[in-house]
Amino acid sequence: MMAFSVLVLSLCVLSAPVLSWAGAKDIRPCMTEHIREAMALNKQRKPLYMKLSQGKSQTVSDKLIWIERKLMLAVPFADVWAAPYQAAGIPIMCQDLIEMSETPQFLSRNPEGVDSLHNYRRPDIATIKSHLLELFRAKAYLEIAEYADSQIKDLEQKPRYNCMVRHILESIRRMAALTPIHAQKARAKNMLSPESLSRTVLRTHILLLNDFAELDALAAPLQANALPILCQDVPYIPWP
Repeated sequence: MMAFSVLVLSLCVLSAPVLSWAGAKDIRPCMTEHIREAMALNKQRKPLYMKLSQGKSQTVSDKLIWIERKLMLAVPFADVWAAPYQAAGIPIMCQDLIEMSETPQFLSRNPEGVDSLHNYRRPDIATIKSHLLELFRAKAYLEIAEYADSQIKDLEQKPRYNCMVRHILESIRRMAALTPIHAQKARAKNMLSPESLSRTVLRTHILLLNDFAELDALAAPLQANALPILCQDVPYIPWP
C-alpha cells in the first residue's frame, strides 16, 4: 500500500502543470463518491430486505457492505491518481462509472414471481477470470470488452440470478473499452499515459469476480423466492 501511495504521489507531481484553477473544477473523486453512495443505498435497503425475508437476507447485505468497506480503503488513491487527467479534460474514472442515481427503484417482490432454485447456475468463475487475466496481460482491451460482453449475454438468459457477477462484467466491459480512449486523449495532451491507472482498477475488478460470485450464491435462494435483492441494487452499465 505504501508503494502504491508513493506511485500515486509521483504521478501527481509529474502531472502537476495541468492542475490549473481552470481545470481544478473538473476534478471529482468519482470512485470514492460511487462506493460511498452504494454503501449508503445498501445500508438503507438492508432492513427492508430483512423484513421481507424474515432476516434471511442479512448475510447477503452484510457481505456486500463489507466488500464496499474494503474498496473504500483503496479508491481514494485511484481518485488522486485520476485528478491531473480530469483537470486536463480527460474524464477518467468518472466516465468509467455509472451514477448510483441510475439504480432501479426498490421493489419488494420480483414481478415474475417465484422460481425454482434449480434454475440457478453458478458461472465458471475460474475459467472466466483466467481468460480475462490472459487478455489483460496481453493488453487486449477490446478483446476483454468483447469477452465480458459474451459472458454478460449468457447470464442475461436467467436475469434474476448472478446479478453481481453480471454487474462487475458490465463494469469490466466499459472500463476495458475506455482504457485506450483515455490513453489516446492523454497522448494528445502530451501527458503520461493513464493506462497504468486503468489497468490497476481493471485488474481489481477481475479479482472481485470471486467475491461477487459468492454473493450471488448466497442471494440465489432469496431471488428464487422472488426477493430481487442485489439485482435492483446496482445500475446497468452500458458500453461507453
